[in-house]
Formats: sequence, C-alpha cells, structure tokens
Amino acid sequence: MKLDKFTIGKRYAKALFEYATEQQSADSIYSELLTLRKVFVNCPDLGNILSDSRLALPDKRKLLVVIKPNFSQTLQDFLQIVFDYHRMNDIEFIIDEFERLYDQANGRVLISVTTAVPMSDEQLKQVSAAYLVRFSGQSASVTNVVDESIKGGVILQAQDRRIDGSVRTKLNRIRELLAQPVK
Repeated sequence: MKLDKFTIGKRYAKALFEYATEQQSADSIYSELLTLRKVFVNCPDLGNILSDSRLALPDKRKLLVVIKPNFSQTLQDFLQIVFDYHRMNDIEFIIDEFERLYDQANGRVLISVTTAVPMSDEQLKQVSAAYLVRFSGQSASVTNVVDESIKGGVILQAQDRRIDGSVRTKLNRIRELLAQPVK
C-alpha cells in the first residue's frame, strides 16, 4: 500500500519531534529544519532528484554528503534515514508537519488574514491579540495576504478555523437568497 505525502510527513515528523523533545533539542532542530526548507525551496527539484531514478545511487549519496554537514548529528542521522527509505521528495511535508507540532507544543498560532488592502502593523497586532483572547494560544504570528477579489472585510484562517467576513462571501449569500423561489 502506497502512502500519500501527508501521511508520510506526519509519521516522520512525529518521530523526529518526539526524539528531539526527549533530547531537549526541539528548538535547535526546528531552526535547522527551517534552514533545510530554504535549501529545498531554492532548489525545488532536489527532493525528487534524491528520490527518483535520474541519478545513480552513488551520485545521490554525493549530493547528500554536501547537504548533511551543515546540520547537527541528529538531523544528519534523520536525513540519512529519510534518504535510505527514498523519501527525500517528501522532506518539505515532513518539515511542515514538524513545524505544526512545534508550534502546537509551544502554544504558537499561525494566523493568515486575507484583506482587500494591506493591513498596518498595528492592525495585525490587534488581530493577533483578539484571536489569542478568544481562542487558545500563547503567541501568534500573523501574515497578511492581499486579495482584492474579496472586495472588503476579512478572511481569517488559523489552526482548523476559518472565519469569513468578506464582502464577496456576503454578496454571494445574498445572491443565493435572491435566487431561491418565493414560497
């Protein structure tokens, strides 16, 4: 049975997170994984190259040898395991899941706020504070996404919540109500 990338990411990340927590090195592993993510973002096909048949195994090992020394022994060992199981093309999913676990363990909430116009730093701080008061969390990181098609209002996404107060959505609801037959 072939597993999807998300399932693989969750399994590997959970194992690494639990080990890093036991070793009291979760903070440093988290920082290293953010650096590793940059490597894979800057070379988007690297994971596939290290996993598929484009290169012979000795050539893949040479590439991995170039990457590994930049990281702690724990992360080097982890990368070797991921490589040995031909999962390097899943590394970004693993990093994403580790980041989610790390944020959850540290009470940090990632919030995405979509608006029609850019928000000021003060407005972003207010959104962060309001979210933390209403929902759980110790700290929040807010990212503003500008999407003119929402016309106005705000769409807030954090954790498993989505609060859509956009003008576009409200207009669509009114349109649906007007399209219903009169009884």
